[in-house]
Amino acid sequence: MKNSIRLNPAFFTLFMALSLLLSDDVFSQFAEGKTKWLGNVHSNDQVELFTRYWNQVTPENSGKWGSVEGTRDQMNWGGLDDAYNLAKNNGFPFRFHVLVWGNQQPGWISGLSEEEQIEEIQEWFEAVAERYPDIDYLEVVNEPLHDPPDGEQDGGYMDALGGEGETGWDWIITAFQMARDIFPDSTKLIINDYGIVSNPNEARRYLEIVDLLKDRNLIDGIGVQAHAFNNGSSLSSGTTPQTINTVLNILAESYLPIQVTEMDIDGNPNLDDDGSEAYQLEKYKQIFPVFWEHPAVEGVTLWGWRPGLWRSAQEAYIFDLRPKDAMDWLEDYVDTANVVFAVSNELIDENLTPAGFELSQNYPNPFNPNTQIQYQIAAGSEVQLNVYDITGRKIRELVNRYQAAGTYSISFNAQDLPSGMYLYELVTPDFREIKKMMLLK
Repeated sequence: MKNSIRLNPAFFTLFMALSLLLSDDVFSQFAEGKTKWLGNVHSNDQVELFTRYWNQVTPENSGKWGSVEGTRDQMNWGGLDDAYNLAKNNGFPFRFHVLVWGNQQPGWISGLSEEEQIEEIQEWFEAVAERYPDIDYLEVVNEPLHDPPDGEQDGGYMDALGGEGETGWDWIITAFQMARDIFPDSTKLIINDYGIVSNPNEARRYLEIVDLLKDRNLIDGIGVQAHAFNNGSSLSSGTTPQTINTVLNILAESYLPIQVTEMDIDGNPNLDDDGSEAYQLEKYKQIFPVFWEHPAVEGVTLWGWRPGLWRSAQEAYIFDLRPKDAMDWLEDYVDTANVVFAVSNELIDENLTPAGFELSQNYPNPFNPNTQIQYQIAAGSEVQLNVYDITGRKIRELVNRYQAAGTYSISFNAQDLPSGMYLYELVTPDFREIKKMMLLK
């Protein structure tokens, strides 16, 4: 039987609020000043003290089409307005969850003709874009591998978007093309799914969709859910940190930012309070750093942190009248962990490209710890080949001498360097080019 002493909830909540108001770091979120954000979901149960701890916002349920337009042409924006305003009033990134999904969709949409369905989808996209013009990240499609909108109970509008089509995923491409056309250029388009971090084969299937979108310039980031049943913290999950890291490395091959969109880490309800907290704390220590320290991960969003979150029965909350042990550890860890977000799909090359000069992409890439850098020069000249970290600090001079015309291959060993994005630069009197490479240990 659980036997921890609990204070009166109303008194303790008042005590905590007063303590925080009197503290020096009342506006100091866990990830303030870091290269990554650490966010949470917005709902009535999760919003109290939100700005004390978190610096990114995702609506939990209020952004789902079925929540907004449960009755055709009658829009309920209240909860979504609150989430968006919380983010914008505090300068936090806002991720919209979600436009297209096979769950929590309007009950009336599946009964329409395909022509009417596509019109309604267009209206839905346009209504969101008009009301929320400053969305930072937009989840265009959620769970394409595991819950597409293909059945009567799932929205039933996949065929209206093009069905499988020639690519097998035409409906996703159509949805992303519509989003690219309707939303501002400043809004980054994201895909999201579960069952990825626990399964490298699913990650490779997922990457096939990502590549189709990337080839069409329709995607800006990859979302991976990290619920307890996939991340190794639930009593039924056998996922290891090594598997998670393997999956992140696979997805990093896209050179797109990875967002951990829905993380929860369970306690153990079979134990007393102290035992459950100790179990959760150990799981946080094992799991969270794998995501947080990976250089391709842009940020992490917990899917709730207070009682009332969807895995309350599994004791996944980390604040219950007081910060639990896992939350205390999380604050200390994020404060001291030295992490770098080192992925960008923006072009950084500054090229002068006379015929016969070329800097090739290093191979393999990503690499650990050795890679080859090949280049070609058309005429004998002084040659420099340098490696820089992501801040622009030169860390290695590989070549600095006169070389005759020809093709050269230079080995680069990064055994002594941390994981992350690096730049390599070829310079001659007539040519300069910079490329990116990723070290993943």
